Parts: sequence; structure tokens; C-alpha cells
Amino acid sequence: MGNLLIELFSEEIPAGLQEIGAKNLEHSFLSLLQEEGVKFGKSEIFWSPMRITLGVKNVNSSAENIEIEKRGPRKDAHELAITGFAKSIGVKVSQLIIEETSKGHFYFYRYTKKGENSIKIIERALKKVINNFSWSKSMRWGSGSLKWVRPLHSILCIYDKKPIIFTIADIKSGNFTYGHRFISPKKIIIKKYQEYLPKLKKAHVVIDANKRIELIKINGEKLSRHNNLIFKPSESLLNEVASLVENPYLFIAEFDKDYLSLPEEILKLTMMKHQKYFPLMSKSNKISNKFIGVSNVPIYGEQIILGNSKVLKARLDDARFFYKNDINKGLNKFSKDLKNIIFHTLLGTMDSKVDRIKFLINIYAQIFKADKKISLVSADLAKADLCSEVVYEMPELQGIIGSKYAEIEGLSRKISSAIKEHYSPLGPNDKCPLTTESALLSFIDKIDTLIGFMAINLKPTGSKDPFGIRRSGLGIIRIILENKIRVSIRDVYIKSYRSYLNQNTKLVHNELETINISSDFLMERLKGYIREIGVSQSCILSVCNMTKSDDIFDIVQKIYALDNFVKTKKGKIFIQNLKRVRRILSIEEKKERCVFEGKIVKSLLKEKEEKELYNYYIQINKKTHELLKGEMYEKAMLTFLKIENKLEKFFDNVQINVDNKNIRINRLNILSSIRKTFIDFADFSLIEIENEVK
Repeated sequence: MGNLLIELFSEEIPAGLQEIGAKNLEHSFLSLLQEEGVKFGKSEIFWSPMRITLGVKNVNSSAENIEIEKRGPRKDAHELAITGFAKSIGVKVSQLIIEETSKGHFYFYRYTKKGENSIKIIERALKKVINNFSWSKSMRWGSGSLKWVRPLHSILCIYDKKPIIFTIADIKSGNFTYGHRFISPKKIIIKKYQEYLPKLKKAHVVIDANKRIELIKINGEKLSRHNNLIFKPSESLLNEVASLVENPYLFIAEFDKDYLSLPEEILKLTMMKHQKYFPLMSKSNKISNKFIGVSNVPIYGEQIILGNSKVLKARLDDARFFYKNDINKGLNKFSKDLKNIIFHTLLGTMDSKVDRIKFLINIYAQIFKADKKISLVSADLAKADLCSEVVYEMPELQGIIGSKYAEIEGLSRKISSAIKEHYSPLGPNDKCPLTTESALLSFIDKIDTLIGFMAINLKPTGSKDPFGIRRSGLGIIRIILENKIRVSIRDVYIKSYRSYLNQNTKLVHNELETINISSDFLMERLKGYIREIGVSQSCILSVCNMTKSDDIFDIVQKIYALDNFVKTKKGKIFIQNLKRVRRILSIEEKKERCVFEGKIVKSLLKEKEEKELYNYYIQINKKTHELLKGEMYEKAMLTFLKIENKLEKFFDNVQINVDNKNIRINRLNILSSIRKTFIDFADFSLIEIENEVK
């Protein structure tokens, strides 16, 4: 038993592929060890721009014996198939055995594979992993055939303090690696697992990405505090920058204060996206003209700092030039240019999209309690900044820049907010639009996108969603729920579809197909969203499978009410009673091959308990329906629960399956009437409750 260390050293690996590569190495390699019967302990991975590393502790020196079974053809198969199977595994037919399975009698061959020396297995497995490594982008170099993300230079492979030597594409493995390429590029001999991290650290390589992130945070905080500034790094930029260096060396630099006249968003994006710098904030939470950069080499003198400031100045000069040009043109000019921006080749221009949005705003502004005039002006200008030079250079600022330009032009805050917020929410954790006009514009924009792409048969598939349809669907749901919007979503779909037809757009699906596809899609998104909040899956399905409503807000209120109610003692009793009713009816309906409709003949009521149950049902059913109609769902269930005592007496004292068919059917119809009370509310048979009486 010994420790195993593998390092694959190459030219610089793109930041976004390092962690993925290290995890790939771990999963692929350890899976092969398991297949071969090699036992091992804990594993750990590391990554940096020039290497991915896997360490595995307590690897057995040899694999365990493995029982291998191969199934062949059926017993009654043609003789050629049987002999062919035997030949394919190198044995005689007489060595095969016949065994019975659930699918019949089959030929089998079983043998014990003796465990090999682990060193041979490690070599074979690592060669296979390297030759078949799954990089999203890979390349070949020189005259070799090996593909790797960047040219692979060396392979470190040590097991139990000894190197495992082999060759792949002229690269010979060994017990060595290299230090920091600029500070300490010499070869480092690694004799054992425990030496790896300390020796790399001595050679100025921090191989643990989390430690590089921590160093950036600590040193960034020190630098900013020393300059009386605030360091609030974004997690995504921290992770990216930590993957650009093997050892982070921080410096603080500055740009001319004149550039602070640019919008904060432009300054931040220029620094963060283009230059990978960390902006610094003043104590008053305003962006300062100082920033933190991270270098891969120590900072001596001012040369590196001045060089970075100079590069940033050039970027900011460009940004200021674009910004001034945009202001001189204005949003109205940009809005007119939307006819030159394609929304989608099959769905027309952005100008056409704006017209469709305005068409729907005229219909639904009142439902959202939004100012129609403000909403229409906002719609006219919402997409205008797509024609601006700043957004052309920085697409991430669409909406944000349009909002800034609206403020500069003296438009109302509601209009500038609507322009900025109509893209929201961008994800599950993003805020929804804050004003009714913003919410309306965002809702209509997302509906238009959803219906358009569904109508041309571009529904998301698997993990692929290039047009952000899933995000649009979730946004529609959240806007409805957070703004308590009561609207028929099918009606909105129909109006949206017809807005495309009004523009003579050629669509793949007809109106009904598009509405059904869109409804199913949004319902699945709704189920997923409610489930993530923590609502019981059975309550979600119970309501969604039965509801005839297309009012999303109402559907969710029913789900919440049911989920809360079934957690109570009374709720559990309520569900158990109705499930018992459904079970009895289900059994009898299968026997009779019919559905009992609840048509009760009063003259056939013979027993005292069935009369009492019927009379109480008539009384309580009316109250329950009034409460359901008033959307007082929990109160409706509590009210109907009062029938429990009469129902129990009915079950205890009245025989349902009597010889007289008419009386039997009448009694089943009493139960059917009880079932029908909540027929449009939920399918209680799907509810799972603890300690349920079966």
C-alpha cells in the first residue's frame, strides 16, 4: 500500500478549463482503478495555469481478484451463435454453463480474473486517460498525434516513493516537475507524495486554487485598507484571476480622475472584464480611481504598475469616445435604427419585436396597474441601446446604458427604471423589476420571446438553451407571483401569437400547437421552481395534475394552501379520508368499467347513516364550494373535514357491496359526490403523508 501522485504539466491552460480538467482526471482515472479491482483511500486534486494534479492515498500494491461474468446467447439459439460466443471469449462451448434468468435460459461464462500488480494498472490507466482526455477544446502540436488542451511537457507519476516510467507521444514520465516558469523554472525532483506541495511552494507555485484565492483576498484587503478604500471582489473574478497565476502578487494602481465622469458600470466592466482588475470603492461607496491588479511575478519598482495603468487608460479612452458619441445621438435615433437589428432570422427585427410588445402593453397595462403611456414610451426605448456604440463593445451593459442615457435626456425615473429592469430577472437569485411599468415590460418581452421561439420549433433541448427560453419562463413565473398578477396565461399566449401573425411572420406551429407547447413548458418550469422553494412534490403534482385553471398565481396559492394544510394533524385526517373514498371508488370503477358520476337517488337511501351522510354532504358541500370560489382554500378543506364523523359512521355501519345493484351504485355515488367536491382542486390520491392509514 502506498500513496500515488500524478501531475500533468503543460503550457498555460485556459482559466475556465483548469478545475474541469482536474476533476476529469480524478473521475476518469479512479474509475479505471475501481474497474481493475484496485482499492484506494482518499483523493485530492489541484490545478493551476500550467498543471493539473491528482493525489491518491493508500493505494493497494495489487488489485483484488475479480469475478467476471459474460452472458451469451439463449439456450435455444442457433449453434453458430453459441460457438461464435465461445470463440469470441477464447473458450470451448463445453466450458460454458446454462442458467435460468427472468428472460429465459442463457449461456454464461464465468471466470476469476487474478489481481495484477498496481503499477501496471496505474500505467495502463493513466495512458488511457491521457490519450482519451475530454477537453472542450484541444490541440495537436509538432508532428505528434496526442491531443491536449495545450502542449503537454511532462508527466509526474510517483507511487510508493518510486517513479512509474512510461512514454506517451515522446513524453517520458518521471519523478520531476518544474517550479514557477519566471521565478524558479528549474526542474524539481519529487521523491514522495508529501514533498509535492512544500517543494512547489518553495519554487513559488501555490498549487491549491483556494489558497491563491485566499491570498488575493487577504492582500487585497491590506492594500485597500492602507489606501483608505474598500475591496469588494466578485467571486467570479476572484476565481478567474486565481486561475491566471501560479502565485498571486498584488499591486495597486490608478487612473486619471477625469474618467470618473463615465458611468460606474462602464468603469467596472472595463476593469473587470477586459483587464481582470479589481475596482476599489471609497468609504462613501463610490468607485475610486484606484484599482488592484494581480501579477504572476513579484512587483519591483513602478514599471509593471505604470504599464497596467497605461493599458487601462487606452481602454477608458475608447469607452469615453463611445459614450460621448452615444449621448450626441440620443435614444430616439437608436430606437429608429432597431430596424437594422435582427431579433431572429425567422422572427424579424428588434423593431418588429418592439411593435409586438407595445401591442400587448395596450391590452395588459390595466391588469398590471401600470401607467400605459409610460409603459409604451419605455417599450419604444427599451431596446434602443442595442444600437449604441457602448453596448456594441460591452453587450453586458444592455439595458443599464439605455437607462443612463434616459436619465441624461431628462426622462422620468419610471422610464429609465423600466429600460434597465426589463431584462430582469436574469436568474433565480436576481431581483424582479421593482415598478409596475418595469414588471409589465419585462413580462411582455419574455412572453414574446417564449411564444416566438416555441412557434418556430426552437424549444430548449437537454442542457442546450441558446436563446435563454428557460430563463424567460422562470422570469414570467416570478413576475406573476411577486406582483400577484391575476391573468389567464393562455389568453396572453394567444394574443402574443396573433401579434406575430399581424406582422405576417411565417411560423412552424399553428396557434393551438404553440399554446399547448408553451403551456406544458411553463408548467414544468413552475413545478421545478415551487419544488426548489421546498414545497412537497406530491402537493405540486396533486394540484397541477387536476387544475383546469391557467392562472399561475391561483395555482400556486392552491399548492401552498395544500402543502401547509397536509402538515397539520387535521390535514392528515382530511387526506386519509378522501384517499379512502378514492381507493374504494377506484376499485369498484375498475370492476364496473365505468366512472360513478355522483347521481344520487334519495328514495334508495335506506340506512340511517347513509341518509345522515347525504344530508350533511348537501349542507357542507355548498359552504365548501363558496369558500373554494372565494379562494379560501385552507378554510374550505377545514370546513369539509367536518364530514369526517358522518363518513366514519357510514363506513362502520353501511355495507356498500350489497346484492341490490341499484342500492350499491347509489352508495358509491354518495362517495363519488364527496370526491367531486375537490375534483378541480387537487388529486388527493397523490399526496404522501407520514403514518398514513392504509
